[in-house]
Amino acid sequence: MNKKSIREPIYLWPENSVPLRKYRSKIERRVPDEAAVTLISGINYPSLTPYPAEGAAGPSPAVIVCPGGAYDFLCIDYEGYEIAEYLSKRGVSAFVLKYRVPRQRQAALCDALRAVRYLRFHAEEFGIRADSVGIMGFSAGGNLAAMCAGSYKKVPYEPADEIDRVSARPDTLGLIYPAYLEEKPRFPLTKAHPPTFLLQASDDPYFPSLTAYEKVLLKKKLSLECHIYPEGGHGFGSRPCGKATDNWLDLYLSWLKRQTK
Repeated sequence: MNKKSIREPIYLWPENSVPLRKYRSKIERRVPDEAAVTLISGINYPSLTPYPAEGAAGPSPAVIVCPGGAYDFLCIDYEGYEIAEYLSKRGVSAFVLKYRVPRQRQAALCDALRAVRYLRFHAEEFGIRADSVGIMGFSAGGNLAAMCAGSYKKVPYEPADEIDRVSARPDTLGLIYPAYLEEKPRFPLTKAHPPTFLLQASDDPYFPSLTAYEKVLLKKKLSLECHIYPEGGHGFGSRPCGKATDNWLDLYLSWLKRQTK
């Protein structure tokens, strides 16, 4: 089959098999913000937007990108499309996940798990490696990515179709200034937990999220690369701000390529 090359959204679920559906409106809304960013909410039809790997000679690694936004909205550009474009230009197929918001955490988890399964099931069609489907997330999206990696064995919905027969375990996990990971109850982490990349600034108000997660990974001797910056705050995303955090995407890409050789 030919690779998909257009950036039209790919809806994740059959129309009549969307778990935990609360609303049916297809109208997404823009959330006003003084900064030059695009924030969207009212997402009831979760989807993936593909950014195929450019110049790939064969099947490429794939990464699902989960924007942040406190589970109320999605920072869809600087924590989504811009990240995917960076990865695509460097040989990694990226897929921006629009998960359900606002205030639909469990439904969002279903969407993330389904996204991993969807890409693995359609790996040949997308020109990606079925054994290298990773997930990364920012802030609340980091929380979602971590939940996906930690709870894939207990998928919280009934299978919708044959896609749900394949594994929902992500092969890599990238957490960029994640939030809420210190909250309890937390999911257990096993030896099957994917290699993890953690990155946060120590002046981030959500920094306890990193330390809580790092502590568990180290205690269980799980694969971890962790970067802590002295400054940078929260929510720097893809855009340079004149601080040490400006190079974080290069660090993540280098790590990702080592995991997917």
